[in-house]
Amino acid sequence: MVVNLKDYKSHPHKELTVHTQGVINKTEDIIRLFESRDIAKLSAIFHDLGKMNMNFQDKLKYNRESKGYANHAYLSAFGFFCFINTNRSYLLEVLGENWENKLVAIIVIIAKHHGNLPDFKMPINKDECESLFKFINEKPYIPTTDFIRYFLPNIKEFVLSDNLKIQQVFKDKVYYKPNDKNLETFLDTQFAFASLIQSDKTDAGDLELEEDRKNTSLFCANYEKKLNDYLHTLTAVSDLNKLRTEIRIEATQRIRLLLQTTKQRVFALTAPTGAGKTLMLLSLANEILREKKEDLRIIYSIPFLSITEQVEKECLKIFGHEFVKRIDSKSIDERFQKLQKEVETNPDKAKEIMTAKFVEDIFLSPFIITTFVRFFETLVSNVNSTLLKLPSFSNCIFLIDEIQSLPPRLYTFFVAYLTEFCKRHNSYCIVSTATMPHFAIKNTEAQRLFKDYTVPNELLSLDYFNHFLFNRYNIEQNKKRIGVGELAEMVLAENQSVLVIVNTIDDSKELFDELSNSLGKNELVLLNTHFTPNDRKYKIDYTKLRLQYGRKIILVSTQLIEAGVDIDFPVLYRDMAIIPSIIQSAGRCNRNGKLSNLGRVIVFNLEKNGKARAELIYRGQDTILLRKTKDYFKADSYSENSLLGVQKNFFTFLGKDLIFGEHNQKKPAVSIDFTRDINEASLYRFNLLIYSFLQIN
Repeated sequence: MVVNLKDYKSHPHKELTVHTQGVINKTEDIIRLFESRDIAKLSAIFHDLGKMNMNFQDKLKYNRESKGYANHAYLSAFGFFCFINTNRSYLLEVLGENWENKLVAIIVIIAKHHGNLPDFKMPINKDECESLFKFINEKPYIPTTDFIRYFLPNIKEFVLSDNLKIQQVFKDKVYYKPNDKNLETFLDTQFAFASLIQSDKTDAGDLELEEDRKNTSLFCANYEKKLNDYLHTLTAVSDLNKLRTEIRIEATQRIRLLLQTTKQRVFALTAPTGAGKTLMLLSLANEILREKKEDLRIIYSIPFLSITEQVEKECLKIFGHEFVKRIDSKSIDERFQKLQKEVETNPDKAKEIMTAKFVEDIFLSPFIITTFVRFFETLVSNVNSTLLKLPSFSNCIFLIDEIQSLPPRLYTFFVAYLTEFCKRHNSYCIVSTATMPHFAIKNTEAQRLFKDYTVPNELLSLDYFNHFLFNRYNIEQNKKRIGVGELAEMVLAENQSVLVIVNTIDDSKELFDELSNSLGKNELVLLNTHFTPNDRKYKIDYTKLRLQYGRKIILVSTQLIEAGVDIDFPVLYRDMAIIPSIIQSAGRCNRNGKLSNLGRVIVFNLEKNGKARAELIYRGQDTILLRKTKDYFKADSYSENSLLGVQKNFFTFLGKDLIFGEHNQKKPAVSIDFTRDINEASLYRFNLLIYSFLQIN
């Protein structure tokens, strides 16, 4: 029978061969230099083979539900399985080492390309197989060989097999077999899947993304000049600003040397709070662009919504609105809004709207500012809509600020994970912190998983922590347990501006109500995640204004203010927490070193109904974190530059004694062990992250 492939459609407006070739080309464009290219290309060739089913063609033609079997994804996956059964030499030649698990990956990617990646231990849906095999056993005419020879001319003929043994193997024997390449397989499967679904949606929608890709070239070409022009406008009048410049120069010289002499892709920037990390990170990105001479986009990731606008504001001053895009739950795409207005009078703009929305969804802009939630969920996700942007994480520079805001068991996991991701996808990463996380892997199972991992090189000397200009506050410990009433009395007795950071939203509300009895509305502000992002921004800006003009203000907040917010109080009260949180909070006290005397940080122990409030936050497996804090944080007082040893002891304990890459919590109920789950390819677990370990606010 003569087959005219032009008769088969992928979508009402497009021939199947044209769409498939478009998806192949786009996938290869994304992935051509990466280890997962063979998995991705074969997935692209076969992903819509099942659309040659006349039931699917009738569905497209008549725009109605098919009465017969029309699940093209599972039919395509089984078609690939039958192809491999006939063309085994091709399989070994193309996939090579670890071909068994690569074969499983391709089958799963094809079968699930309109859904989410499943748990690889049992990835094939048996009920779906029963429906599929019933259809195949009716011997429908589907010219599989003709279609695939259009893309792979030299293959042997194959059919959708009705052989019971072959069907049984597909249904019951397609599953992942752990070996010594679990991390590589996990990363390659995830990236190939993401590349396919992005390419499929781009081609199906006829979206033109070339202009946005050209923007990256233009951005990189002008990056150094724009940054230097901005730096030259800054005047290093104060001693602290002069020191910030010195630190920035040292860090850039260090990364330049490492880029020239090593293959390192992940670097650690450990600098005291208030050392000017934003400009430092941007300068380090400039060194990577200069040394590598490649077009690399930048993703700047921050833990809290409360500081994304702060970073955006500074970056817009330097690079302009054309290139910088903030993407988080409160960001507004002005280009998209403008196009929506224009489409009312010009329907031709509808295509432009689709493209603008898709560009944001896939993080295609040259410079993205986003939250930890969006960044880290993409890296480990199995969810289709989230993974759409993963290909845009290749050929990137990641600037990760305040990494210590992750749960302590996950610091090192993500640094190790990013090290392998960057190596496989031509990206670079700088992890920044003021609290010296310990990045060595001590766990034996994790060492086997991350067998090529090396600890990131530090870009700065830790001597800066001892510099007299970074001795801005003194920490006093009030070890006696106190209630909210007594805390309010202590705050009021200060008779000056005070920042109070408590551990729970309920505590912040209760303290605010207590203080309201003695303070006017203009002098008291409450800040927590029950307020909208816009409200929080207004409250922070209002507080800064009061501080700037020397007017008394009491700010009661939860931990959302402890990292990255550029705010400067003379006195700070902090409920007991673990060492990184205490030090980050203290960074809001005398931040710019303008006080004639040291700022005062008071660590207190709030209790209610006879129980310490800190123990509500650090409970279960995390009880040990609070206990170790008390072990290493014993003295009644500490100056800022005497905290270095305390931090070292605490993070050495984390690296040595805590279970690597594990997170547990009660609400919502989550238990994740990343090392175990990657070894077992349990991708479905990672969707839980969106609501679990990340500090969403």
